[in-house]
Amino acid sequence: MPHDTNARAVVGGVVSAGLVFDLSEDRSRAKVRTLTPASEPIVTFGPVNKRTAARFAVGRPGECSSVFRVWANKGKLDVYAAIRTWKDLAKFSFHQSGRYIFHLSTVDHPGAQWVRRPDPGNRRIDAWDRPKPFVPGWTHLITVMVPTEDVRPSPTSGWEDHGRVRWITRPERTDTVTEFRVSIGDPGAPLIDAGPAGYFLDAGIVDGFVLANGQLVLITMHVTHLDSIGRKLLTELRERLAAQARAEGFDLDPARGPRFADHNVQADGRHALWDIGPT
Repeated sequence: MPHDTNARAVVGGVVSAGLVFDLSEDRSRAKVRTLTPASEPIVTFGPVNKRTAARFAVGRPGECSSVFRVWANKGKLDVYAAIRTWKDLAKFSFHQSGRYIFHLSTVDHPGAQWVRRPDPGNRRIDAWDRPKPFVPGWTHLITVMVPTEDVRPSPTSGWEDHGRVRWITRPERTDTVTEFRVSIGDPGAPLIDAGPAGYFLDAGIVDGFVLANGQLVLITMHVTHLDSIGRKLLTELRERLAAQARAEGFDLDPARGPRFADHNVQADGRHALWDIGPT
């Protein structure tokens, strides 16, 4: 499944890469290819089964980001996402009805005390309606943001079933962010990502699967540049989260590998989950 996109072009300072997928006649498998003449399929994604779940992270076991998980249930059209260590604590639910919810799995979980909610008696952390397609046929679900400087050594992290995790190499440049973009696309609709050449530094396909209605859930990774203003805001966010955690009595001992998950809305309207490691 790993694929580093090389069908990329810079035109007028904008770098772009396009993908399209061809659905099989039984609507259960999707062949992904680049938007170039007579291009060959680069990966094939199958239908959802009992073991279907995309797992991905930046780094390697012992020095990594959180491990993320995206999945769906066989025969169903709802999609879910979570940090793997959350287990039964919380998840994102992207319902086929168009209602998207970030919620606790149960308020009785011991970790629920650390989760701020508008209504402490309600499991919902946030909720929003399905956004408009960002290109025809493609809708954004969630973006996971992993700042390179927050991929830190943690001897006990990332080892659980690590062979089933798609490990993305930690970028060499520390002024970067690895963005994992989770999107859902209609059969045959081309997916095009574009941005300033100095912003998009690398891109590729991480994983994906086909839902019962033939839609493709696709996870792509994009290494993007973080300018001086972005780095300043990131530092302030990290310090604010750490101060809040200390004030509430959370143990930030590095040996435990603590990390923060900050859910917010990006300037372009995307809902994102920032994966932060305390200094």
